[in-house]
Amino acid sequence: MTTTATDHFASIASAFPKRRMSVLATGKQGLMTSIGLGLLFVALTAVIAYFFVPDLIYDYKVSKDPVVDTQSEIHGSCKTRKFIFVDCDVKIQYLATPEDSTVKEIEHSFWFISFSPSMKTEVLRYRKDPSMITTSIATEHITNRFLMILVFGLLFGGFSVRGFLVAWQDYKLRSIIKHKLVLKPVLVGVTKIENERNISFETHIGGIKKEHSNFMRKNERPLFLSEQHAVALAVGVPETDHLILLDEQLTVLDFTELEKTEIRKAIAA
Repeated sequence: MTTTATDHFASIASAFPKRRMSVLATGKQGLMTSIGLGLLFVALTAVIAYFFVPDLIYDYKVSKDPVVDTQSEIHGSCKTRKFIFVDCDVKIQYLATPEDSTVKEIEHSFWFISFSPSMKTEVLRYRKDPSMITTSIATEHITNRFLMILVFGLLFGGFSVRGFLVAWQDYKLRSIIKHKLVLKPVLVGVTKIENERNISFETHIGGIKKEHSNFMRKNERPLFLSEQHAVALAVGVPETDHLILLDEQLTVLDFTELEKTEIRKAIAA
């Protein structure tokens, strides 16, 4: 923060209302948005568990005692996506027993990661239960597939936990701002503006740097003290670490017209 910004802040702090005020906008996207994102990633985690884990267990069991089946036929293909993700869709046509004349078919789909995968494969049966059938390319990448499922499961699971955590924090914030609060101004440095509404900023309080973000309403801009140095004004919400950026029109809080005038005078001084 520059000396000029600090001087402005002293004037602003003096002009800032000392009364209890109502918060009209929190700078957050909304409770339902966070819950929705949490549920979305829960669903994605469930999809991974439902569609990928049973096939992995099945192929792992076959891989423990496999027998090559030279009579069965394999149809399908493996495609490389994003250079390392290999997506395989195969159909195996086989006879349940050598004496059986009815050809059966089983479909098998799986993913794994490889930079230069071998596409050669053959049909494998489980020695103890020949009705269990898969391909060698599926069993050769068991560890790879397990790690991929684990990574994506943990990733989506982590995102879902974060979504619900943000929703809980938003709920607590809304509970606090139901009441009028004594709010104190804070100088912040705006570091990034994305899509005109996602504002990233930082504070230096007690020598500790902290990063924050706000989602502003449509056509809102932060209340800058200095466009050149991207210094803006925010208020801290008591009992939380959340900061709310003030907007140019001073509509985030229930300022009176006289209070708005006094603040603007202090900024312009």
